[in-house]
Amino acid sequence: MTAVQSVLAGSVKERPKLVSYLRLGKARVYHYLYGWALGVLLLWSDGLLYAGALLALTCMLAGTLAIQWSASAADDVCGFLDGSDARNYAGRPLVTVVRKPLLTGALAPPQAIRFAVLMWIAGMLMVALAFGVLGWRPPVSAVVVAFAVPVLAVQYSCGIKLSYRLLGLESTIFLTGAFTVLMPYWVVAGTVSYETFLVGALFGLWLLLVVSYGNASDRLGDAGVSRRTLAVVLPPRWFAGVLHMLVALNAVLLALLFTTPRLSPSLVVFSAPVVLLHGLQLYLGIYRRELRKARFLTLISIDLGFLGLACALLIGRAP
Repeated sequence: MTAVQSVLAGSVKERPKLVSYLRLGKARVYHYLYGWALGVLLLWSDGLLYAGALLALTCMLAGTLAIQWSASAADDVCGFLDGSDARNYAGRPLVTVVRKPLLTGALAPPQAIRFAVLMWIAGMLMVALAFGVLGWRPPVSAVVVAFAVPVLAVQYSCGIKLSYRLLGLESTIFLTGAFTVLMPYWVVAGTVSYETFLVGALFGLWLLLVVSYGNASDRLGDAGVSRRTLAVVLPPRWFAGVLHMLVALNAVLLALLFTTPRLSPSLVVFSAPVVLLHGLQLYLGIYRRELRKARFLTLISIDLGFLGLACALLIGRAP
């Protein structure tokens, strides 16, 4: 038993296993629900929702959550086995370390692996059920993407180890985030509207900003196991430039979204808070080097960004 496990053994052994499994799946990261909700709001805005579609979308939501939990569990298993999590969490407060049930000994690797496999199978079955409810009418391309993305997502740290390859981590986070917005609309509408592309890109970008600040704080641990994130392979000044470009891209995408026929430019006020928070994140993360605070603000900015876009879509519904 490690030193961390010894310190926490007394507190974690009394907790129900369910709590440990929810921590393993990072159920606290509820933000992926927002992507699905935005996709549904876009469908509602276009008048494309009906009873069968709602049932299929509910199945897709359940599948998305199960696959997210599977990918998160697989990431923790690999991080535990290669030692990167132990390096990255050394010296962290206990309230933070306890979120890693493999590090604390609350779960053993075989238990975590079984959870990851079962969640992945359940997720794929729910996605298949969603298409079944729709009579397998969605385009073949949508079906292929819906099953391909979960296959790639679970290999974020395992299998082909996407996050260990140059731009693999960043591409996976961005695409899986955009996927949660695009797929609900695509499978019901049979196509993807321009506004849906913009909203999907925005949501993927917001999730990428969260991970990017986390990568910056985990730079040494990731470098120790040859995980080639941009925070590892780029000099700090260059990586700071990447973060500035991502924040600028967020503003550009919002400007494009609020100049479409669907949303009046006057409604951009709903998304102003997320722009301000992104600026504050840069100040804290780049200029103050308070990376954990910056990462926390990115999560809050996703909450506010979702609320802003949801209000804008509800008010600016297309006639």
